[in-house]
Amino acid sequence: MDQKKEDNNFKTMENWKGKVAVVTGASSGIGAAIAESLVNIGMNVVGLARRSDRLEELKNKLKGQKGKFHPVKTDLAKEADILSAFQWVEKNLGGIHILINNAGILLGFIPIEASSTDDWRQIYDINVIALQICSREGIRSMRKHNIDDGYIINISSIIAHVSTPITGIATYYASKKAVNTIGEGLRAELGQTNSKIRVTTISPGYVKTEIVEQIEMKIPPDRAG
Repeated sequence: MDQKKEDNNFKTMENWKGKVAVVTGASSGIGAAIAESLVNIGMNVVGLARRSDRLEELKNKLKGQKGKFHPVKTDLAKEADILSAFQWVEKNLGGIHILINNAGILLGFIPIEASSTDDWRQIYDINVIALQICSREGIRSMRKHNIDDGYIINISSIIAHVSTPITGIATYYASKKAVNTIGEGLRAELGQTNSKIRVTTISPGYVKTEIVEQIEMKIPPDRAG
């Protein structure tokens, strides 16, 4: 990369300094890494996750950086929790400039042998429904505060582009394919209103996270993420 391009990238990152980002699933893995990177460039980052102890650990780790990390305990399977978290952001920080829908859960089971639908519902509640609720609330915040250059980033998975799932996690595959489709739909809907709010879907490959450790077992025995 030449110096001119490096300078342009630096200026772009500098533009986000002091602005607000919301990261779901920020207690570990990709979410924690994203939150740390955004704090390091000077953003006010709100981390949403169930594990408040992990969020507090990250907050302590990031003390003294250019930005600030704000932990907000949130069960993303509950709409009331999500709405409360976004209300906290509005009250304490104002408008949202970046929303990163990273939260995801993987439960291992063979669908035709499932004894109940609870596991299916939990995967879709967090991987799909929560993403849609957060996107709705994020866009409402951006519009309310006239943030027309906002950014929504959805974290999907490379497995969403694979035709045959690993035995035991087909429901997880389906949820990530839904994430891709939702992203496409959001872009189209925002485009129809001439909004400059951008939507990007990222499909990471192999990343050594708690979820990947479960995938390596092919039929995960317990909850991950």
